[in-house]
Formats: sequence, C-alpha cells, structure tokens
Amino acid sequence: MSIATICLIIVLIFTIILMYLMNVRIRQLEHELSKIKSQVALADDELTRLSHDIIDFKKLRF
Repeated sequence: MSIATICLIIVLIFTIILMYLMNVRIRQLEHELSKIKSQVALADDELTRLSHDIIDFKKLRF
C-alpha cells in the first residue's frame, strides 16, 4: 500500500466518525426541540385561557 492510500483511508475513517457524531447531535437537538414545542403548546393554552378569563371578567362589570 502506498502512503497516499493510507492517508485516504484515514481521512475516510475520520469523516465517517465525524458524520456519526453529527447525526448523534442532530438527534439530541430534535429531542430538545420536541420538549420546547410541548412547553410552548402549554403556554399557548394557558394564554388562551387567560384571555378568555379576562374577557369574562370584563363582562361582569361590578
């Protein structure tokens, strides 16, 4: 084997490892995104309820 072949094999192995690590990081970010989306959905529901409560309170007029 020539030195060029060995260098190319090392570069290929390095890129495969790098791709694997990037894939793991993408999965982590997707998991975090799903958690954030659920929190935003809860906040959205709470905001809707709060706005309805305010409207109902304005209708009471003491």
